[in-house]
Amino acid sequence: MNIFFDLDGTLIDSMPRLYHLFQHLVPESKLEYEAYWDLKRNKINHKKILVTKFNYSEDQYKNFEQKWMESIELEKWLELDKPFIGVDDFLHQLLVQNKLFLVTARQSKQATIEQINSFGWENVFTEIFITEQKKEKFELIKNKIKTTQNDWFVGDTGKDIETGKLLSMKTAAVLSGFLNEVNLLQYEPDVIENHITDINFN
Repeated sequence: MNIFFDLDGTLIDSMPRLYHLFQHLVPESKLEYEAYWDLKRNKINHKKILVTKFNYSEDQYKNFEQKWMESIELEKWLELDKPFIGVDDFLHQLLVQNKLFLVTARQSKQATIEQINSFGWENVFTEIFITEQKKEKFELIKNKIKTTQNDWFVGDTGKDIETGKLLSMKTAAVLSGFLNEVNLLQYEPDVIENHITDINFN
């Protein structure tokens, strides 16, 4: 069986990175961590947050967006990422009888590979797919792997669930990432769990 995993919000907790970068780029922000993520989990994007709460103009938002994309995968921020508790053992257990793949919408291949290696996962994944913001996850997988209805795609966003469905895979959504249960259920995943280690792939 092939199991495809999203990275941020699924295998690793990248929420501190995103929150602290936001606070860095918007020094006037007094948003607490949970308040910021309550907004994001309810699909309220940065533009709406900045315009409604901080009266940003279109030019100010564009400047923020540019700085965000330039900074989000810098080493100083990536160092804030940590694997969720139990994920390492879980992946190694799955590896005994399955092929594992990583699929992420990160921009930088080098930074992503270095981070994966830093977690000790260099031999865990059969292949790592990185969109580099140039292709869709669906395209990368379709062109390399023949998927079946026995395979799984696991992620924390609606886009991840849509990707799995496009490839005729079963889909599992986790609540450890960037959307809440109400929003994830709209995409009709086959399974929805709090954390990746709660999923039963049998």
